[in-house]
Amino acid sequence: MSNDWGIPDWLEQKVRKRDTRCVYCHKIFNNSSKDRATWEHVDNNSKNITESNIALCCASCNSSKSAKSLEAWLKSDYCKNRGITKSSISI
Repeated sequence: MSNDWGIPDWLEQKVRKRDTRCVYCHKIFNNSSKDRATWEHVDNNSKNITESNIALCCASCNSSKSAKSLEAWLKSDYCKNRGITKSSISI
């Protein structure tokens, strides 16, 4: 495993190929602190390491979502102000 989160190499490679932008706000990843790629557990269960629960998102979205459920986070001002909705997420 090449990461600290217990994600198998084959799955990490598959997700990195799939998620070339933030799955929430669709920013292109770069090395700035807020736009860098971070690992996201969509359902906040760190033991659920599956393709449908692991995603890459920008540090800003990951920080905003934190431990909130996806449903609760989508109701936040952060998401409303950025047009992030259930149908706009690309997971």
